[in-house]
Amino acid sequence: MKRHARRVPERIQDVLEAIGNIAADTQGMTEGEFLADGKTQRAVIESLIVMGEAANRIMRMDPGLEQTAPALWQHFRDAYDMRIILTHEYFRVDAALVWATVQHDLPAFKSELLRS
Repeated sequence: MKRHARRVPERIQDVLEAIGNIAADTQGMTEGEFLADGKTQRAVIESLIVMGEAANRIMRMDPGLEQTAPALWQHFRDAYDMRIILTHEYFRVDAALVWATVQHDLPAFKSELLRS
């Protein structure tokens, strides 16, 4: 079976889909509910990992984005950095930080993606 190479627009859709999944998984939740719900935490973390990997691929495919869209590039960089911690240093994961990321950083990231 031959797989076609995923391009930047498809990777951006992967990020948007992951953001949508996180929104659906946390809809109507309070921070306290999120912190008490390991199942939702794991689902959100998985979506953040997907976003981080897609961001890494996008940065490698289109390094010119750093100059042409620096705010978007920084979101990609932050997503990838978070992916590294979530994947390799899972014992350091702070669910409150994950919640803050979902509430404060993802809306701005989504806006930048839709603007680009």
